[in-house]
Amino acid sequence: MKNTQISKKFIRYAVSAAEMRRCDETTIEHFGVSQMVLMERAALSLCQRVIAVSEKKSRIFIFCGSGNNGGDGIAAARLLFQEKFDVTVVCVNHGTGPGDGSKRSDACKRQLKSALKYGVKVVTFEEARKIFTLAKPDVIVDAMLGIGISRPIEGEYLAAVSLINEVGAYVIAADIPTGLNADNGKVMGKAVLANETATFGFAKLGLIVGMGTRYCGDVRVFEVGITEDGFLSEYPRVAYLDGASSKEDIEEILPKRDPNGNKGSFGKVLIIAGSSNVSGALMLSAESCLRSGAGMVKVFTDKNNLHAVQTILPEAMSDVYDSSDFDSRKAFSKLDSSLNWCDVIVCGPGLGTGEIGKAIVFHVLKSSNRPLILDADALNIIAEDKEIRELAINYPGEKIMTPHLAEFSRLCGKTVPECREDILELPIELAKEFHASIICKDAKSVVTDGENIALNLSGNDGMATAGSGDVLSGLLGALIAGYKDPFESAFAGAYLHGLAGDMARDRLGERVMTARDISEELRKIMAGNI
Repeated sequence: MKNTQISKKFIRYAVSAAEMRRCDETTIEHFGVSQMVLMERAALSLCQRVIAVSEKKSRIFIFCGSGNNGGDGIAAARLLFQEKFDVTVVCVNHGTGPGDGSKRSDACKRQLKSALKYGVKVVTFEEARKIFTLAKPDVIVDAMLGIGISRPIEGEYLAAVSLINEVGAYVIAADIPTGLNADNGKVMGKAVLANETATFGFAKLGLIVGMGTRYCGDVRVFEVGITEDGFLSEYPRVAYLDGASSKEDIEEILPKRDPNGNKGSFGKVLIIAGSSNVSGALMLSAESCLRSGAGMVKVFTDKNNLHAVQTILPEAMSDVYDSSDFDSRKAFSKLDSSLNWCDVIVCGPGLGTGEIGKAIVFHVLKSSNRPLILDADALNIIAEDKEIRELAINYPGEKIMTPHLAEFSRLCGKTVPECREDILELPIELAKEFHASIICKDAKSVVTDGENIALNLSGNDGMATAGSGDVLSGLLGALIAGYKDPFESAFAGAYLHGLAGDMARDRLGERVMTARDISEELRKIMAGNI
């Protein structure tokens, strides 16, 4: 990923299967770290999670495939057995029985041999199926296939996945749930539904995108000795932010402020939003911008919103038009004055998609070259009007576009399911088409400028509430005034917005939180009160 003002200590990588294998191999072959050492550390991570959810009397079954993922599981079973836990290894797709090693990797063979010598109970899958008819397990560890799957699972693996999903035990997946594609989160026929996933070294893309979030449960990344050094400076293409938990941390994410600066130097942001019957989106966006570090904010909106702006946001300046008697020459004379005044433009929240909204978006795209955040109705106008779309594509200034998945599907000309199916690649294509940074907002948002790619893992389902995106648009207006770089602003903005959402959830709960609650928590973040 490109160099960024954001401190590298908060940048993590989400890896594909190929990237993970490359790093793993380099760690072993180039740096000389023993594969068995890495396997033992992975096993210790699994044990940590099993112990956290189990009691000594719990019946623990570890389903182990015949490859190295199975080796991790067998090693974990040995360690748990030594701690006096009731643990059983279930051999899946190993051959005819514990003595048949025809399908096992070398590491899996060594781990199984060691486990048997210690006295760990080892059964075949068919034996486990019979055991489960008599007594259900309390905890199951899925250590069957790991990250290598590229085609639908079948045979004993398929039967084992079905059994695990049916028995009702607490399920911990080792590295990734069996049946889930590590690159895109697609379910390869059927996949284990895990309560949590203990993944090793780095988050896998398949845990974050596609159906991954539904199947992996809570994801915990464990350090097992495979570090960024293993990439030999050829880093994965997808990054995310994580670990900022204090005022000092947030300061390392936010753009630097000049102690000798003034309200002009901290950014003049124009918010073009709201319509005759819609003022909330405008207010949320403008307030968010003011509370996120912008020096000055001006709104351009319908005259019906002026009283609300003056009453609730006296810090904001305003220019208005009369939608009941719209005079484009008079309105756009005011708009041109504001466009010349500002450093950054936010356009779209609550604007409407009628003729006035279209005329405003057309004029902005035709007349300005300032950094531009396109949101909400502006995106829908661009999606439905070919001429305006061409203007957006050829707009000479920097752009950030913030579509949620439905808006994104309209811009792409695809269905929402089709977009979700290809959620990593389609935003890249759209970013290249529009020469823009895109935040494709979903459960886990994708941020890209066509070359750099980031995922946003902060946030929660309580943010699926009216006005949440308006808060983000105002935040981005303030950030781009500080960062100057649109991708960097989008990367940091999506994370901070999600962090504010998580704080609102923790304070109020997902069901009752509103966009105003997100805005309030964002104010706390900016003040360092986290």
